Amino acid sequence: MAVTEADTDPMEMPYRAHGIPTLGFSEYWYPVLTAEELGRKPKPVKLLGQDIVVWRDGAKLYALEDRCPHRGVKLSLGECYYKGSGSITCPYHGWTFSGTDGKLLAAIMDGPDAPITRKVTIRHYPVREFAEMIWLWPGEGEPAALEEELPQFIGRQDSFFTIPMYTDYKCNWRWLVDNWGNDQHAQFVHRSSPELFFQPVLPFIMTIEPKPLANGKGMAFKRLGGVTSAEFPGLGTFPNREWWRFMKPTGRGNIRGFENSKAHKVYGIENQSELWLPGLVIVGRLSGEYCLVQWAVPLDAHTTRCFNINNFRRLGALREWYDRIHYKLWRGWAHDRIFSDQDKVLVEAVVPGPERLSKSDVGVIAWRKFAGANARRPPGQVQREAPRDVA
Repeated sequence: MAVTEADTDPMEMPYRAHGIPTLGFSEYWYPVLTAEELGRKPKPVKLLGQDIVVWRDGAKLYALEDRCPHRGVKLSLGECYYKGSGSITCPYHGWTFSGTDGKLLAAIMDGPDAPITRKVTIRHYPVREFAEMIWLWPGEGEPAALEEELPQFIGRQDSFFTIPMYTDYKCNWRWLVDNWGNDQHAQFVHRSSPELFFQPVLPFIMTIEPKPLANGKGMAFKRLGGVTSAEFPGLGTFPNREWWRFMKPTGRGNIRGFENSKAHKVYGIENQSELWLPGLVIVGRLSGEYCLVQWAVPLDAHTTRCFNINNFRRLGALREWYDRIHYKLWRGWAHDRIFSDQDKVLVEAVVPGPERLSKSDVGVIAWRKFAGANARRPPGQVQREAPRDVA
C-alpha cells in the first residue's frame, strides 16, 4: 500500500483513521461574523480554507469567492457600486458580479457590450443572518435548513436571546473540538479561573458515558462519580494546599445530579453536555436559564474561530436587562475571555504527533469515531466508517 502524505504528517495521525478532514466538514452551516461587524463595506472572511467576500445590499446578504478572475484582485476591496442590484464591483477595472449566482454582469472598462460577460462566473455561497450572526454554507451540496441544524437555544426569539462573540485560535479546529470531549481537563486547567477560584475543585476521576443523540447530530456525555481530592503516593494530594477554596460549590462547581435539576424537570432539557457535528459543544446550566454553545469554525488548517454563543432564557424585560449587564461586566470577561483563553493557550501549544490516550479520554475517542462515521460528506464522496478499535 502506498504511503500518503497523511500517513507521515504528525498533524493527521490522530484523525486519518477516522476520516476527519484537516479543514473541517464542508456540508454544514458555520457562523463567520457577528451581524454588527458587517456594515456598508464588503467584508472578507476565510472558511475551510476558502476566501469569501460577504456584503449587504439593502436588507439582503450576498457572498462570493473573494477573487476577481480578471487579474486576481480581492473583491472585498471593492463595493456594491450599483445599489439595489445585489452586485459587487472590483476596484481594479470595474468587473461587476451578481451576488445571486456569481455571473459577470459587466466589465466596465470593456464597455456595455463586452463579450466576456457571457463567459465568466465565480462561485457564490449561501449566506444567512440569524441570531445576531452571519452564517455561511461552504459545501457543494444543497444547504440544509439553518434553523433545523442549530441547537434549540440559538435564535429562538420567543424563548431565548443571544449574545455572540468570538476569538481566533492559532490551531487546527480538531484540537479545539477534542478539548470539549469531556476529557476532564477543566478540573485541572480551569480551577484558577475567576468563576471557580474560590470553589472546591470540580470532581475528577469520573466515569464518562458517551452516547449518540437520537437526532443523529452528535453525542451526549453523562458524568458519574468522581472525587474532589485524592492522594498521590510519593507526591501528596490534589488539590495541593489550596486553602482559599472556602465557597460552597455553585455554577460549574455544583455537582448535584442533572436529572434532579430545574433544567431537566422544568424545561425538559435532556443533557447538560452535548457535542454536535460539525464541531460545537453545548453546555447548559442546572437552572436551565442559560446555555453556552461554543462553535469551532475552521478558517484554514492552522486557524480556528471559536464562537462563544451565549444564550439567555427570556424571563421578562427586567431580567434581560440584568443578564445583558451581567454579561458585559462579569461573564464576558470571566468566561469568554479568561476561562476560554486558558484553553486557547494550551490548544495553541499542541505539538502534533502520536498520542497515548487514557481513561480520561473516553469522550474524545467516542467523538472521533462518531464524527468520522456520521458527518455529511460532499455529493459523490463515499461515507467512511472509522475502525472501532482505533483511538
